[in-house]
Amino acid sequence: MPEEALTNERAPISRREFLWYAWLSSFALLMAGSGGATLVYAYPHFKKGEFGGKFSAGRIEDFEDGSVTSNREGKFFLVRQGNEFKAIYQVCPHLGCLVRQREEGGYSCPCHGSQFAQDGTLVASPAPRDMDEFAVEVVDVELIVDTGVIIKGQNRQV
Repeated sequence: MPEEALTNERAPISRREFLWYAWLSSFALLMAGSGGATLVYAYPHFKKGEFGGKFSAGRIEDFEDGSVTSNREGKFFLVRQGNEFKAIYQVCPHLGCLVRQREEGGYSCPCHGSQFAQDGTLVASPAPRDMDEFAVEVVDVELIVDTGVIIKGQNRQV
């Protein structure tokens, strides 16, 4: 065998190879950084008391039977009907307008005129379904509303 084949020395890399490796590693670093930033941005960071998180609505005895309480930060109406509590999302299921409470009870959409009963049931169209709700749980005697869990309203023909 020739002596050249037995040596372990590598030839120095050329300028072209060096620039190619530098460009490739810079591109890989850029992709990793932007991918990591995208993941951090896309991951939800909801905290207690922020929309998308859990809200303490109050104690059970604070609400009378048939009462409706508005929570602006959580974007829900808390309705008590007997021993049942509903947290109704304040957004109309038609096109996403914020609904308002009517003086005679229930809710109305100021944009397109949909009407809803106090429990969120659709009374007058154009909305395609009842109002959506949030999950409500009772911890000890405190009501916790999870605005991260939306329960879709029933489809109705009015």
